[in-house]
Amino acid sequence: MQISKQFPRQKEISLFGQAIIKQQYMLLEALGDFPKWMFEHTWLPFYMTHGHWMANNLFLYYPMLILSVFLFAANKIFFPFGVGILIWGLINFFDHFFYTIKARKVSPGLITGTLFLINSCFGLRSFILAENFSLIPLLTGTVIGGVLFGLPILLCVKAYPVLINISNSTQTLA
Repeated sequence: MQISKQFPRQKEISLFGQAIIKQQYMLLEALGDFPKWMFEHTWLPFYMTHGHWMANNLFLYYPMLILSVFLFAANKIFFPFGVGILIWGLINFFDHFFYTIKARKVSPGLITGTLFLINSCFGLRSFILAENFSLIPLLTGTVIGGVLFGLPILLCVKAYPVLINISNSTQTLA
């Protein structure tokens, strides 16, 4: 709705800005709203769209994953963060697999989730078969993987009403 309101202002917006608005509109139009059964989850804000969820991925999920990769690469002490990313990949796949079964339609994230599954299986296999395998990094990494998966969802759901209020108040000021 907010993007479609920008179309009358196209003369005021640069050509680059117009292209971005059209691209975002086409993307959100193609993605649409979440399936109605998703709202059985009382924790999901009712008006959340795939576009909102994609913004959640871009601004919450990916930065946390990238931070985990940097920590893992920076020092051996952060090894469980690498294991956590592999656990996150497993959770991501099974989450999208579950919703594909439930909706009887391929979840948009199932394809990348399958790539995460393959990567995670090979990575965890290498870790488990390594000479210096220890249960402590596996358990710690499992907790980190759960946090990497769940915390962005929690932040998104809790921050969504606040962001909508900010968006509405800035529109009122404009």
